[in-house]
Amino acid sequence: MIARNGKDNFFAAHYDWIVLGVGAVALAGAAAFYVMAIGDDPDEASSRAVSEVERAKPAETGVENTDMTAFAAATRLVRSPLKISEVPEKRESFLASERRVKCKCGEVLVGDVKAMPKCPACGTPQEAEKVVVLDADGDGIPDEWEKKYGLNPSDPADASLDADGDGFTNIEEYVAKTNPADPKDHPDYLDSLKLQLPLKETYMPFIFLEARPVGKSWRCEFFNPNEKDDYGRAGRPFTAMVGEEIVAKTIDVKKKTPSGFVLKSYEKKEAKRERKGMKGMITVDVSEAIVERKSDGKVMRLVKAESKRTKPAPADVQATLLYERGSVSTFEVVPGSEIDLNGSKYRIVEVNAVGKGAEVVVENAISGKKTTIKALE
Repeated sequence: MIARNGKDNFFAAHYDWIVLGVGAVALAGAAAFYVMAIGDDPDEASSRAVSEVERAKPAETGVENTDMTAFAAATRLVRSPLKISEVPEKRESFLASERRVKCKCGEVLVGDVKAMPKCPACGTPQEAEKVVVLDADGDGIPDEWEKKYGLNPSDPADASLDADGDGFTNIEEYVAKTNPADPKDHPDYLDSLKLQLPLKETYMPFIFLEARPVGKSWRCEFFNPNEKDDYGRAGRPFTAMVGEEIVAKTIDVKKKTPSGFVLKSYEKKEAKRERKGMKGMITVDVSEAIVERKSDGKVMRLVKAESKRTKPAPADVQATLLYERGSVSTFEVVPGSEIDLNGSKYRIVEVNAVGKGAEVVVENAISGKKTTIKALE
């Protein structure tokens, strides 16, 4: 033990007892506080504490209450923002981000469309990139096409011009993919040919009256009740030997007016028929004259008429065609007719009624290509 001035120090000498005494006093105080706490009712103590806090608050703070809902939502977005589409880090660069394409279903696709032919979300095929076509003058013809054929890509008037004089404008040639510098290469003239309704029936120019034997052959007599003869009388007679063209009879026997039909043959026939208002059967002459139209080779059989007042038989159906290029031209055609369109020859193959409409089959006289022109009421 250490001593000052050679004398023993009191605190140093009695240190153990002093510490023990202080500890005992502290323990006794804690015990007393605990006893007092246990003796108090917890609810009353809590209520008393709240009351003391309320009394300690000032009557008015000067600050109004604020709704923090919007602030809390914004804070959440800052902490965790919404993600529309992520760009793979290995594909993007500092200067250019990866390309994005939005599908019809709303899915945002990332990457090259060509490498992604279908949307992975809905399976819809993705459209390829549109090719940019330059048309400096806005005439509807691409600059590249105009330069190819020597046209001016800066002059919109070029579209309405006919560079090769074939009857078609440059823009019509562009649409048809033909050469505007070659008059032999042009759109089909039939594209400008329209069928006009209704169709009309055409009739034979005569009826078959009788046949007379001449040697080993036959001469047949025909009659057109809708014309007048050279004397002004109603009806014009026609005649022909088998194998000859049927011609009209005139005052001048040397003058022959052809009908466009050839008498191919004659067949003598009879038939049994009932008599009107009487009993029994009678024999009727139903002989036939077989004639051929020279224009198209169509063969028709004419049955012997009962009288000159008999109406001619229908020959075929007639159609009206309108050629709408330049000034409008009109053609009345039947099968076998030929028409001329800007120097090109076409032959009418068929004229048919189809439902409420009609159709005409036209054949190119040189190439033999057939085209059907239709019309609906």
